[in-house]
Amino acid sequence: MIYQLKKELQVYVETDTTGEYEARSEVNVSFTGKKGLQTLKRLQDIIFKTFAQQAKGDTAQKQEAKKQDSVVEIDEVLNILEMTGASEMLFDEVTGALKAFGTIAGTKLTDSLIDSIDIEDLDGLYQEVLKHFLLPKITQKMNSMNK
Repeated sequence: MIYQLKKELQVYVETDTTGEYEARSEVNVSFTGKKGLQTLKRLQDIIFKTFAQQAKGDTAQKQEAKKQDSVVEIDEVLNILEMTGASEMLFDEVTGALKAFGTIAGTKLTDSLIDSIDIEDLDGLYQEVLKHFLLPKITQKMNSMNK
């Protein structure tokens, strides 16, 4: 997945002989291999645990949800996640995953680079990772459970 930042970052880019800082705006995120799959599974588990904790206390909402056999959409799940009170924990996990699987100009995303990203861009990157890698599978499972 490639995410286009609205505000460019100054990234150290190595050339053949030396290196210099250049403005770059393209973040590449790719969960590959066993570690990538393990990371995605861990993030999915966090999301499912969040839903399970939320569902324990809301029996009236459970009954209402059973009445509605509607198809769950990705944007709905994203909105629900933000209202559960677990968004900070999930955000921390996703940004931790970005350090392992995200690059900008061929350079791994470090804490200092992530801290340099504008807040709107960082929120957009977080949401795109959820939408692109996690929520399609989660909504598919939720929709199959409703049937």
